[in-house]
Amino acid sequence: MRYSTFLAFMFAHVLCWSQVTIPPNDATSHPGYAAFLEAGRSKNNNARLSTAGELLEVYPENAKTFGWVASALYGNNRPDDAVMFSQWAMAFDSYNPETSFYGFTYAVFANRPTEAKLFLENMQAVGQDQATMQRDYQALSGYVNSLANYPQLSATVQMANGFLTDYNNRSITRAKATFENLASSLGATYEDIAQNATADSILSDWVNAGKAVEEGLISRALYTEALVSMAQLSEKVNFSFGQKLEPYLEKIVFDQKNYSLPSRYRAFLKLARVQAALKRWDKVLASSSFMIDELKGKTPSTAVLAKTYFYTVMALTGQQKYDEAAIIADAYVNLLPKIKSPQYLAEAYHVLLRAYAFNKDVEKGKAIRKKAQEFLKIPGMENQPFIGFVTDGLSATENILGEGVVALTGNAYNDGVTLVRLKKYTEAAHQFEKAKEEEIKVLEGLSTLAQRGYLDKFQRINGNLAGTYYETQQFEKIYDVIESNRSYSLLNDKRSNVKQLPLKELQAVLGPNEAYLSFIDVSKGSTYEGTYLMCLVRKNDITIKYNRSAGAFAVMLENDKELIALEKEMAKNEFRQPNLDYFNGAKARKSGMFAPGEFKLMTQYLRKHMEAKVVDGQYVFYQKEKMPDLLRRFYITFIDGLEDKLQGVTKLTISPEGLTGTIPFDALMDWQGRYLAERFEMGYIPSASLLYSLRKQPKKKFEKNVLAFGGATYALHSAPKAPLNSIGDLEKLRYRVREDLKKGLPLDYAFATFQSDEPMGFLQGGRNEVVLIQKQVPLTDTRLDEMMTENELKRMSKANELGKYRALHLSSHASVHPYVFDLSAFAMTVKPEPVDGEDGMLVVGEVEKLNLPIDFVMLSACQTALGIESPGDGIKGLNQALFNAGVNSTLTSLWSVSDSGTMFLSVELYDRMFNKNMATSSALAEVKRNFIAGVYGDQTHPYFWAPFIYTGY
Repeated sequence: MRYSTFLAFMFAHVLCWSQVTIPPNDATSHPGYAAFLEAGRSKNNNARLSTAGELLEVYPENAKTFGWVASALYGNNRPDDAVMFSQWAMAFDSYNPETSFYGFTYAVFANRPTEAKLFLENMQAVGQDQATMQRDYQALSGYVNSLANYPQLSATVQMANGFLTDYNNRSITRAKATFENLASSLGATYEDIAQNATADSILSDWVNAGKAVEEGLISRALYTEALVSMAQLSEKVNFSFGQKLEPYLEKIVFDQKNYSLPSRYRAFLKLARVQAALKRWDKVLASSSFMIDELKGKTPSTAVLAKTYFYTVMALTGQQKYDEAAIIADAYVNLLPKIKSPQYLAEAYHVLLRAYAFNKDVEKGKAIRKKAQEFLKIPGMENQPFIGFVTDGLSATENILGEGVVALTGNAYNDGVTLVRLKKYTEAAHQFEKAKEEEIKVLEGLSTLAQRGYLDKFQRINGNLAGTYYETQQFEKIYDVIESNRSYSLLNDKRSNVKQLPLKELQAVLGPNEAYLSFIDVSKGSTYEGTYLMCLVRKNDITIKYNRSAGAFAVMLENDKELIALEKEMAKNEFRQPNLDYFNGAKARKSGMFAPGEFKLMTQYLRKHMEAKVVDGQYVFYQKEKMPDLLRRFYITFIDGLEDKLQGVTKLTISPEGLTGTIPFDALMDWQGRYLAERFEMGYIPSASLLYSLRKQPKKKFEKNVLAFGGATYALHSAPKAPLNSIGDLEKLRYRVREDLKKGLPLDYAFATFQSDEPMGFLQGGRNEVVLIQKQVPLTDTRLDEMMTENELKRMSKANELGKYRALHLSSHASVHPYVFDLSAFAMTVKPEPVDGEDGMLVVGEVEKLNLPIDFVMLSACQTALGIESPGDGIKGLNQALFNAGVNSTLTSLWSVSDSGTMFLSVELYDRMFNKNMATSSALAEVKRNFIAGVYGDQTHPYFWAPFIYTGY
């Protein structure tokens, strides 16, 4: 409440401020500073406070202005607020002893000994000459003793005098520790950071200083200052080194226990900047949403709040979540009259223009454009380094907002997008080719992990390039574009012998009756979605066609009330507002196109129809009568247009992209009422390169056939639940989980947070299938009941015992976590408390670290083929983790599976694989056809057989 009261007082004065001008670089040269000093001389405390507040808005990242506000608040007899603003001042200039000096005095007067101690320790760690230390000691001692007559301060005065005892010696000890540990980072130069070896050495010094921080010898404010200083230098001379600082910045931002809010905000400014440069929009959104949550009721200035909005709107726009971006933009716009920093205004105009333009809020966009154009006319503005924010924003949105043709800017990607809107496809293709070359140069200069942040833009470039090649009838180039889109996946880097497979090499490994179907999303970065180019490769020909986008779903999207209910449910689960504008007619629908979010919605709608519930021992299906029609609509959208080229094909391998990886192509129904699984031996593969590598690798002989795990029991985790009341709490939990995974710590507290009142149910069918597999397949070993543990699987992995088996069968529960992806897991035996450091849940990050030189793994569980969309990696989840661990092929599931149906499928599959020596994909095709034909009883519905998808060679 203190902050709220102060801000309301300050805003009343700020709103009276004249038109924004270019301020002098030095805050003490600003006319407002002279007014601040004059108010002090005339003892006009209210004027002094208002002028200090005005200066803080003009210089929002200046420690001096925070200090002036603190001083004015102290003069207004508001010591608590003075302490808070002194903390902000110290966070932005921890190396200035004056800030800590005054912070200490304010804290003592405010009766806050803990903060007083921290200010004093920071001042001591800075280090000063003997005469200055003696002078400061006398001044502080004198001030503290002057408060001895205040009864309410007696305890704090006593403690403060204790802090000052042996002041000089403690100052020398702390200053020495700071110099020995942080001299290299606090004193780093551009030349130091530009040299990788020197920069790495400086970072190592900083990391090692953590021990002295934990011992209390170095203040956390100074420790943060040193890291921020390195990040600031790296922005200009060594961006790749700056990326190495990201996890350290992130650790401070989310560490509420040890770091003050001002220090965490200071680290956030650099963290979000690095993440935005890497286009890691999910991370930018996570950190900015977390910071907004943390700042509630504690915002020291409009500018601080504006900066968090800036990154939030930027991230949402970058993720093409235009509706959500526009909602935050509306709140951001309300801050504009109060923002007095020209740079902060320039940043605001940049993201606001884009948010409104891309969301087609044309009138709002035009209003911001007018403000931005007026802003550019401010005298001296043309010479400011931040002016590019405004000009780029105007250039990127000009065409959308209705001002005619825009001159090319030199930004190849943006210019390509502009030319596409003008239907100048040949020129656009040239620009996208140029943009791709530029992006590849960037990618090739980064480590494999660092490339993750650039792949979203890389995929948008490739999608647009493929689209322009189609429009200009350069069909022969589209296969290469699609495969290059997958060439930087982690899986491709770990498993493929070639980064990008030429078309002729792919055709060489295809059988005469085989086809390879791959997709590329050409709607990324646009205001519609679900539009793909499809590339069908056969032994001697190639076909390129568009899918039919939303055409087959047009009627449903206009009047199906169940879709509205599902969208509301999904929005609630995803912590966002439902996107209903296209359903209720508030926004015009582009004919034949999915609006943002609708293709994902439709895939979820299909899943809803494919799953079943057990009621009184009977399977109950959601709108069973509608299922054939829905499956046919997906068939029309993705397969029907290729039918003339699928004649004679008996084996179809699909390489999906993004959400197409969640579609059960096996179950799509053609015009004759046949499932694709009846017509084709179906398989899936992430890329042509991986398919080629798997087919060309030497065949391995295995000592044994199957290792099967089953019969796990499940208890509730007894650990206390983590708080989960807001998006901020969710981000804290995500961060804690990531950190604990790195340390190899159990995550039982996280699973406890989301667990229901009842433990997972025992799977008798899953245990039975393991027993039957052992009886039916020779050379099979099992780990049943108490032996089905995470500890045992990891032990065997570490001992290189798993490589003896051709197949690994894991039968249990599994799920892709809807809120914290890192908790996506396969359940082993779960005890109330961790056993030997293992919580019983084999999470996706742990799967990836297993040693699995195995030919085939079956995850006999629910939703094991699902995950999150990851640029370059398609659907990232348990399935991809298995391939990264060394597996050659997998059988995973797209939805919750039937316990009995899965038993039939797995036993029949292994019988064909090991007793009849059939290829895995052929064996699976035969088993699925038996399901459809009713061989296994009343289990013909796709729910029983279609969720299982084979990925491999």
